[in-house]
Amino acid sequence: MQLETVRFGTLEVAPDAIITFTQPILGFQEYRRFVQLPGPSDYLRWLQSTESSELAFIMMVPTVLVPDYHVDVRPAELSELAVSSIEELEVYTLVVVPEDKSKVRTNLRAPILINPRLRLAKQALLDRSDYPIQFFLAPPHQGQGQAREASHAGLNP
Repeated sequence: MQLETVRFGTLEVAPDAIITFTQPILGFQEYRRFVQLPGPSDYLRWLQSTESSELAFIMMVPTVLVPDYHVDVRPAELSELAVSSIEELEVYTLVVVPEDKSKVRTNLRAPILINPRLRLAKQALLDRSDYPIQFFLAPPHQGQGQAREASHAGLNP
């Protein structure tokens, strides 16, 4: 099938490449079907909506920044994605890229879980309070006491 996108132009997408979210990504309730596309590096991927030509997310492998990143998934969530263990899933986090590149961040508390075999996905909400909602990828500027992470989405360091 042909997929028209704002960011990537016209793409040829195999129907079996479409990932279906069992629950929508927070804030994007009407979009459930996406395709994964290569990103600018091995640990970055694009998640392009098949239902909106304008909607695309950049995702990253969180262990690149946090090597001991661990996702505790409830049995019901594993069942929802038709797997028996987290090892069967690809784990990503969404990246926010604002105009101010010093504020590029990812949400470690709400990873995207993908079953690559059945092309099912969901955004999990982790109970772990030590993973921040905003984890800044850029170190603070020299001379500023800005923290690398903020624990609440409303904070704008």
